[in-house]
Amino acid sequence: MSNPLFFKRLFKYSKQVTPYLDGQIKTLASNSVEQNIIQIEYNSSEVIRNLYENLKHSNPEAGAAYWLTRTWGLLCWQPIYTAFISIYACRGLPQLSSIAQHVQEGYVAGYQLQSQSYIKGTDEELILEAGKELNKLFNYFRNEINSWTRIRPGFTAHLFADAIFGCLVKLSQFYPSLSEQYLLTQAQLWLKACDLPEKLLKSLNYNKQSKELVLVRTSCCLVYKCQGQHLCSNCPRAWKSANHSP
Repeated sequence: MSNPLFFKRLFKYSKQVTPYLDGQIKTLASNSVEQNIIQIEYNSSEVIRNLYENLKHSNPEAGAAYWLTRTWGLLCWQPIYTAFISIYACRGLPQLSSIAQHVQEGYVAGYQLQSQSYIKGTDEELILEAGKELNKLFNYFRNEINSWTRIRPGFTAHLFADAIFGCLVKLSQFYPSLSEQYLLTQAQLWLKACDLPEKLLKSLNYNKQSKELVLVRTSCCLVYKCQGQHLCSNCPRAWKSANHSP
């Protein structure tokens, strides 16, 4: 299916969520890829490595675990946000695996989709397709990174699940009328679609007073290792510290 209005809405809502999520329809050149573009049909290992090296240069004190975690998060945030906005705000889904992302110095912001094709369906059908697309894309990221450093699937799975749940928390904040049952059912659908362990659902709780989901992540972004930074409020380290204090 093709409809320019779908993408007009998608790009409008994306920039309302954050101006950094700036999308457009634009095909890549058939014989080469632009510098600092990451796209599944091209070898992006050096572009990703340069992103990692920029993070290393900016935060030398933080260490390799932070540089890798931050690199992975930057690669994945736009596809995940785009999936959520497409499904819950636009009721459709473009081909996420074809996304081309713009890499800037130490950051990833802005993206291109290759065509105006998208699919429609129920939430469950769209989530299932989004899971396939995201896994295809993230396997590509992992393979590109593995060409120059090791990145474990278990490590990325926890980061993936936390990013999905983080978007569900935002969804509950945008739409406080959504019920606890609906939100937790959506979380289960996402875990299944993305081949993520169902036990990770335990990291989500529903606050009946605020009518919002509450997330205690199972992964740590390690930003506290950067000079002047602290633990995030939903960090598992912060939660453990609070629950073991005298």
